[in-house]
Amino acid sequence: MSRLMVTDITVPGLLDKLRRREWLVPGFQRDFVWSMADVVALVVSIFESRPIGMATLWEQGTKPEVELVPVSVPDAIPDRRYFTDVHENPSKVFAILDGRQRCTALAMAFGGLRAHDGKYKYSGRYYLDVGTTNASKRVCYLKESEIRKRGLLADANCVGEGLFPLSSNTEGEEILPQWMRYLQAIRNPNFYPGGELPATEELDRRDGILKHAFEGLVGTKLAVYIVPDTYHLAAICDIFETLNTTGTPVSPVDLIHSWLYSDTYNDPDGALLLRDWISDFGQKDGAIGWASELDRPELTAQIVTACYVALESKPEPRSVSGNAVATITSIKSADLLATPTLHWKNVIHNAELLAEFLGDFQTTVAGGYFPYSSCPYPVSAAIYVALRWHAHFDGASERNWGREDLDAVFRAFFWRNALTNRYDQGFLTQLGADIKELKAWLCKRSDYSSANQWAAFVHERMTDYMPPLLSKHTLVDYLTDGRQTGALQKTLMLPMLAGARRDLLDPTIKLSYPSAEQVELHHIYPKAWCNNSKVGELSLLLDRQKAGRNWIDSTANLMPMSRKSNNLWKSKVPGQVLVEMKISYAHVREVLKPAFINEEAFQLLLDGPRGLGEFWDLRAGLIADDLLARTNVSL
Repeated sequence: MSRLMVTDITVPGLLDKLRRREWLVPGFQRDFVWSMADVVALVVSIFESRPIGMATLWEQGTKPEVELVPVSVPDAIPDRRYFTDVHENPSKVFAILDGRQRCTALAMAFGGLRAHDGKYKYSGRYYLDVGTTNASKRVCYLKESEIRKRGLLADANCVGEGLFPLSSNTEGEEILPQWMRYLQAIRNPNFYPGGELPATEELDRRDGILKHAFEGLVGTKLAVYIVPDTYHLAAICDIFETLNTTGTPVSPVDLIHSWLYSDTYNDPDGALLLRDWISDFGQKDGAIGWASELDRPELTAQIVTACYVALESKPEPRSVSGNAVATITSIKSADLLATPTLHWKNVIHNAELLAEFLGDFQTTVAGGYFPYSSCPYPVSAAIYVALRWHAHFDGASERNWGREDLDAVFRAFFWRNALTNRYDQGFLTQLGADIKELKAWLCKRSDYSSANQWAAFVHERMTDYMPPLLSKHTLVDYLTDGRQTGALQKTLMLPMLAGARRDLLDPTIKLSYPSAEQVELHHIYPKAWCNNSKVGELSLLLDRQKAGRNWIDSTANLMPMSRKSNNLWKSKVPGQVLVEMKISYAHVREVLKPAFINEEAFQLLLDGPRGLGEFWDLRAGLIADDLLARTNVSL
């Protein structure tokens, strides 16, 4: 096999592949996480002959690149229950890259895979209930204790209650003989209490349900996408997002987790559990909102690899797919996989320092903490953290610049990058080149006698290196016309989100991230009020057709505010609220400053509807000036 192939397989055929260990699960994949309801939904789709998605397999050569194991569920003794009839793998096997959840669910429902200890989550069994008239409850899951209590391990009791086990009570029985036996048993009086069959109409109804389910079971097929063994591990990670259409793509983090565990299994301090470490790391000050096992864990891996790229003195890369990597210059999947265990161990040992650098990145670019989800290009944090890592671990002799120099350069770089959408394409490759370029600018610091001279040099180099900046006119246009999309809108909103400290109406409410009160941007001129005021001269601003833009939902009409205050604010025009609560500019100056509302803008709010257009124009200009000022290298 040398080309990508698409084929299909029936449910009985799939179970056979799993039992014979022809289809195996890579050891780096996460455990089975579907709920009983998820399994039931899949079974219903099969019985109704509906599409059930796709599995993506990776053909393995004579020596598989990763650890492969049969599908399984947790159990007590032994600690896993594997779905297999044999003890050795056949000569030809396939790794299940996508579809592990479906395959495990089918093995549980129709193959009898389950935990033998009744205390475990997946210890029950699934049944087709032909006795119920409620179609939504036709497939049910029963716990082992209830099964034994009702005597449902005996077919006679099952048929009598109208419950047909999806996995046979007879060990080793294949699906087709099992269901043929069901089709015969349903009309056999010996399987009913007192030998009395249900009424003819009811029996015909049950028989129809059973036959319909059987037809779906033998006729439904799972689509199968097969990737040939000519694709190596690093390539699999790079292409899988394109191949994947139905499930969770294979993650480099899962592979790194597996390798780190394997490399450190015998360490005196115990094995490194990457996923657990990422979760713990995400609880540290500076890393909150930036590191999570469940939410984009690859970002943490990218930051760690960026630190490796920036180092001058570092261990040799890991060999990937049997090929030695000459050097790691970027943060693509192959680079993440090649990042050596020794570097990972150093990073994990210095997790507090890594979190500190990550927090410093946030305060450097925006003056406060914020989550990665609010960042225009979160991966850009890796550049700052990497340069701090280089400065710390390569030693003072390797550099002639300080923290203040780095902050000034990176702040300008970050905002130029964000305002030009430079990382929209190819940022994984570009990031390595950017680390090298910024290091070169920093190393020129000692060539200049004054900070201002060096700043001018960097400004010139940055102007040549990066795309032209947006004009103030263009920025104001973006700020006054609805919400922009993607990274651009995050760029426009970030200074307000990161700069928020206290609520305007209730100063006891903290808005700085992270806090109990979620930082949100709410409408200054309430949306409901705006929509109800589209008359007279105001319609020239509030009516999209007449205004030629969406002022109401624009960034110029948003500010940080607690939900509590917004509930009061949104029912009134701003000036009315400010007057009623006796709020003066002098008392709330520090709250309004990061919201880009100066004294002139505050007075326009007090003017009510008369100051509406002038307020939005003024505020959009203030935000645009601030964004452009951030692109300057200033010490």
